[in-house]
Amino acid sequence: MGEAGRYSVSSHVEIDDAYVRQRVEELNQALQSMEPFINTALVQRSRIDVAKVSERTRFGAGNTVVALVGGTGSGKSTLFNALTGFEFADAGELRPTTERATACTWGDSASDLLDYLEVDEHRRINHSSILVDDSDLQGLVLLDLPDHDSIQVAHSVLVSRLIPMIDVLVWVLDPQKYADQVLHQQYLENLRQRSESMIVVLNHIDTVPPEHVDELIADLANLMAKDGLGQVPIFPISALHKIGLTPVYTVLKSAVQASATTARTAVAELEAIASRLSQHLALREPDFSGEKFNEMTDQVMRASGVPAVVTSINDAGGKLSKTALTMPDQPSNTMVVAIRDAWLNYLRETMPDDWKNPVVENVSSADRIRRVIGTALKSTPLPRISRTPLWLGLVLALLIFAGGVTLAVLGIPAASVASRAGIAAVAFVLALALFFGISLHHKKSVRRLAHEYDDDVRAALQTTLREHLVQGPNEVVQKHRRARELLRS
Repeated sequence: MGEAGRYSVSSHVEIDDAYVRQRVEELNQALQSMEPFINTALVQRSRIDVAKVSERTRFGAGNTVVALVGGTGSGKSTLFNALTGFEFADAGELRPTTERATACTWGDSASDLLDYLEVDEHRRINHSSILVDDSDLQGLVLLDLPDHDSIQVAHSVLVSRLIPMIDVLVWVLDPQKYADQVLHQQYLENLRQRSESMIVVLNHIDTVPPEHVDELIADLANLMAKDGLGQVPIFPISALHKIGLTPVYTVLKSAVQASATTARTAVAELEAIASRLSQHLALREPDFSGEKFNEMTDQVMRASGVPAVVTSINDAGGKLSKTALTMPDQPSNTMVVAIRDAWLNYLRETMPDDWKNPVVENVSSADRIRRVIGTALKSTPLPRISRTPLWLGLVLALLIFAGGVTLAVLGIPAASVASRAGIAAVAFVLALALFFGISLHHKKSVRRLAHEYDDDVRAALQTTLREHLVQGPNEVVQKHRRARELLRS
């Protein structure tokens, strides 16, 4: 359950606003199906996250949001100033330096979007005031976020809230703290779906001896690969001295020029939500009409003596005298309890933890199941076996033999001893063949009746078992199936 990449989007899917709206609707429907069975807090959180993605998409047209994210002392604000050409962000040695998110916009002020992102008005600046050609970045919204590892909890909460709304994440790492467990375990490991819209910059590279730079980059790349982010590019830079910023600008320009950036971001967030929800779903549902159900039916039939009844019907087919047929009987209470428990265990083993109890809640009690099994057995009448064909065959055989003997005695058509003996022998063989032929046909007819009885009993029992052992669980299972299929769409 919930294996990595399970909910990745097919490369054949066209990712646009229409697809985002479709996925939002599918996830909301999946949540509706899952709501009665999984943790209420998870449902509420997921609904809020889906609503955020939907809301962010509404403001997405024409804007690409890029955020600088990192820990205390990583140099985010210095990088923000370097990229914008302003000394606007609060770069310095105070910890934490950035109290609130800071934004720089290129072109449109994106006021509605920044209002939605809750960026204070005094923390906004528009790049159009600089007399440089920045047409390649029109529509860019660059954010400098508070430190994710800030000692002030409100700062890390703000970072977690804004990350789902970001189109491109620029992780700014420090050479001294790039292996921080909080960074990798609480953030990077949970952003695998965002790998295509993420870069990492290793800042303060000017403080690292040149002979150790490649080693440092290789170690960081190894850690990123363990996080499932092996494809994310890593750029060594010095924001303070504006070293190595060209590839970062290239990423910003590419993001702005990609018309589907916002939609891809939204889809990545929705698939991340789907992956979280998938932890509460199984890969498949119980099979209510397959091997397990048929096996249970066979157990009930054996416990009810149905095979013995079928055998007695078959045996009666070859007898001239009337034979009492074996009667089926409802199984013992102990046997029904065992069969019921085995079925419930199968359901529980197949369903996830959150669904185990709900899926068996509406299964009938063992005593009720035993009673309805008895009713099903009584409602299936035993076949009526006619012995008339056998008696008729016997009479005809005797008449043929008697006729042959009479002709032999009268010497018809020849009076020699050999002729008379031959006529009697032929009559005997014909009589015997007729009787055995009729007897064989009768046995086949009775075997057909026995087979039909077996089928009728099986059908009656399966109807009963579905009503009392399947119908209740199936309502839960169908909701599970619907949620699973919606999440995988």
